[in-house]
Amino acid sequence: MARWKIYALLTGTSPVDKSVVTYLQEPGTPFRVANVIFVLEGAGEHIVVDTSFESVEAIRRINKRELERTPAQEPAHQLAQIGVDPLKVRKVVHTHLHYDHVGNNRLFPNARFYVQREELRFAFAPNPLLAPIYHSPLLGHTPGYLGSSLEILDGDMPIAAGVTVIHVPGHTPGSQAVLVETEAGVYCIAGDTIPLFENIEKGIPHGVHDSVSDWYRSLNRIKALADYVIPSHDMRLFEQGPIVVWPGAYAYRIER
Repeated sequence: MARWKIYALLTGTSPVDKSVVTYLQEPGTPFRVANVIFVLEGAGEHIVVDTSFESVEAIRRINKRELERTPAQEPAHQLAQIGVDPLKVRKVVHTHLHYDHVGNNRLFPNARFYVQREELRFAFAPNPLLAPIYHSPLLGHTPGYLGSSLEILDGDMPIAAGVTVIHVPGHTPGSQAVLVETEAGVYCIAGDTIPLFENIEKGIPHGVHDSVSDWYRSLNRIKALADYVIPSHDMRLFEQGPIVVWPGAYAYRIER
């Protein structure tokens, strides 16, 4: 088994209604989620998973939302803390194309960006409710992934020894997760299929979804393929600090 390390970098926070991340649960309850960049380290390279939101100012202007990011949480600063040179990164995985996952692609000018064909198709012409969070060109926006060197996937694909991208639709049509082999077992970086520990602990879908039925099928697939699951937006990840590393940090363990 390959021996990859996984880092989670806190790159800001976003206020949401709790029901946005836990379908039909606790509507009207203010909640705060983490915005995360994941980095895989192993086999002589770094692989990045998602690139967070562009800036507080950009999201205020485009989405009329007030996100937070301190200077210490700037993506370039966080990457430097773990010794990652963005210019040397050759592979970036987008779990999906919502604006809070594709906003800093410009930091990685030499990378290929892995995305599902179905996600790219939907991102260009989403339904009207979801168009703002895709920064859809139909609304006159320029989404963060536009201009990136895209590697189009049709389903599952290994992208390095011990790292496999899998298609897990439900949150969006082309959502992806990343299976990572480590010395402690297989970890799944679940993307927004599982934004919080609560989603997998209680079997509750993300409140924003394309298909609840697909979501449950994807949840079962992740449980079958992984030993541990890391959610995409849970502030509990960062109780010990703004940079987390696995194996070692807490992750949800699949019981078999």
